[in-house]
Amino acid sequence: MNGSCEYDEPWQAACDAVPRDDSIGWFDELYIRLAFDGSKQPQDFGVNAVAGGQATMNLGLPLLRQAGIGIQAGTSITATSNAVRVYELVGETTGRTQSFTTLGLFQRLDSGWAWGVVHDFLHEDYYDDFNLGQWRIRSTYDLNDYNQIGVTAMLRSYDDIGTFGAATNVRLKSIDQLQFAWRHYWQSSAQTAIWVGLADEHSEDNAVTGFAPAKDESFLFGADVLMPLTPSLAIFGETNIITPIDTGTVDAYLGIQWYPGSRAYSARRGRYSPLFEVASPVSMAADLIRL
Repeated sequence: MNGSCEYDEPWQAACDAVPRDDSIGWFDELYIRLAFDGSKQPQDFGVNAVAGGQATMNLGLPLLRQAGIGIQAGTSITATSNAVRVYELVGETTGRTQSFTTLGLFQRLDSGWAWGVVHDFLHEDYYDDFNLGQWRIRSTYDLNDYNQIGVTAMLRSYDDIGTFGAATNVRLKSIDQLQFAWRHYWQSSAQTAIWVGLADEHSEDNAVTGFAPAKDESFLFGADVLMPLTPSLAIFGETNIITPIDTGTVDAYLGIQWYPGSRAYSARRGRYSPLFEVASPVSMAADLIRL
């Protein structure tokens, strides 16, 4: 699939004009996204959810051309407001701002295999300031020109301690996850993916009702969709849900992506296309532990 794109007229001429991987420029594998974002996670202490906007930039570049190894770097800002009035009624914050940074390496092989590893950094301004980190490790295999399977592991690297309200000390940490995915490339150049997997235990504590035993390992599922509109624009959305929904996570976003290098129709199929999305609430869920 490296660098290829295939679809009906009238856009085949635009596809043929896309630079091949041996002549990739600085911005050929760059995209910028504006999206609507909604999130509910254990870090919301059982009484809140947030909704707002997301701005994202993600870039892939060759690092070692002879080995086909690329580097990706991206950043994302998610600014949201509370979707529930409980925090406001108890004198807490009325919104959440998250700054994500993703940096890592990847390689796509002619055999159809690909691998990658990135580290995600999160700085969050919520009911306190928090800094969290996680690793993501992925391996994929192209079964044919239209189907790909893969596995992704998400592993926390560091957590942080803060205060909720006047005197409730809490620890936030990313939730470890293991996902098994199937991606399909349609003849229209649209892409869809679904995944299932397992998530590590998460807290079921509630700011109103108090302590509760942690929920053991949970089933998760998710999906994404990429729909090119023109050579430079595409619709992209992603969701991930950790069960049970009442105490787990419900995260999703949907928006428009701009490709300055006019690679919307070959997105994710170039040798140096970023292998991972920039971290977001969808891919970096935060657990809360009352101390």
